[in-house]
Formats: sequence, C-alpha cells, structure tokens
Amino acid sequence: MNRLNSLFSVALTTTLLPIALAAPAAGDLAATIARLNASSAHFESAEAKVQRVAYTAVIRESDTQDGSQYVIRGKDGKMQFGVKTDGPNGRTVEYRNGTARVYNPSTNCYNTITKPGIDTYLSLGFGASGNELQKVWTIEDLGPETIDGVKTEKLDLVPKDASVKQNLTHVTAWIDLDRDVTLKLILFSPSGDTNTATYSDIRLNKHVDTGAYAIKGKSC
Repeated sequence: MNRLNSLFSVALTTTLLPIALAAPAAGDLAATIARLNASSAHFESAEAKVQRVAYTAVIRESDTQDGSQYVIRGKDGKMQFGVKTDGPNGRTVEYRNGTARVYNPSTNCYNTITKPGIDTYLSLGFGASGNELQKVWTIEDLGPETIDGVKTEKLDLVPKDASVKQNLTHVTAWIDLDRDVTLKLILFSPSGDTNTATYSDIRLNKHVDTGAYAIKGKSC
C-alpha cells in the first residue's frame, strides 16, 4: 500500500453534520464555513459505507475496494475512527488516543503511522468544523454541483502543511449542505495518482460497534 493510500485510509472520512440551516449562496465560502461551524457542534458520531477507487497513473490501473468507516467525536474534542475495507488488498485502520494503526490481514500484523501533517488528513473526518478545515487547508468554494440528483457544494482544498504537499496537491469534496453530508472526496497526488471515496447508508449519531473495526495481530 503506497503512502497516499495509507494516509487516505487514515483520513478517508466524510463531513456529516446534522443541523438544517439556510443554504449559503453559490460560491459563498464564508457562509459555508459558518454553516459547518454551527453544525459540527451537534455532531457525535457517524458510520457509513464507503467505496474507494485508487488510480495509479504510471500503470494506468485502478483498484476498487468496498468497506465501511466510523468516527466518534467527544465533547472534549478527542476523536477516534476506524476504516475497514474488504477484498485481497483490504485493510483495517484505527485512530485513537493520537495514534493511527493500519492492519494487513495477509500478514496478520499492523503498522503504526506517525506521518508529519497527519492533523491535515484528520480534518477531513466526519463532523469537522469550518474553522478546523480552514486551519490546515486553503479552501476555494467552487459553487453548487449535482451528484446523483443531489445538490452539493463543491470545495477544493489545498494543504497548508509543506510536508503534506509532498504527497497531496489538493482535495476536491462535494458536500450536501442540506444534510451536511460529504458525498464524494477525491485526493490528488503530485504523481498523478488519485484516491476517490464515495459514501452511502450514513448513520448519524447512532451507536457504533467499534469492535467490528478492532485491530488484530501484532506490530509488524
């Protein structure tokens, strides 16, 4: 699994925010940020199905994985999440207490991720506030765009951390502002590789069985 895939697994998340506010005007970044700030205060947890498509430019091939992920945000600001994908290249990712681990079932062991700039990737997680995003991303509001019949706000995010820019040039996110749900994310690498995530069957502020995402085995 390449570095972008590893970081994407840790970060692959959506912004699922439950409050219903007036939709901002097209391309109105200030209004979008304000809405995310208000909505994130009501976020507790989310779980969703996710489909990931990793495209490797040098060989012009794509790898598709299906799975699920969750995030829980505590009132103390602490966050934990898990991602689990199926198939021969599937992985289980867990982040809690400031540490991310990636489990590979084929080797029955896990690696601990301590990459610089990990906070940038984590800000893409469910329930992120507008201020949280602006702290680590330069954001451009590209206005409304419809995906699968749903009106979304399209945002383009460029990382501010120089170490993150070595692996990630920018991210494009499509957010349903009526439900405050990110329907799609694309991460772009300097090499031309991309990682695309689409989300469905979102369960907001419901009990999450975190045991299904438990890391197994021992350290590699």
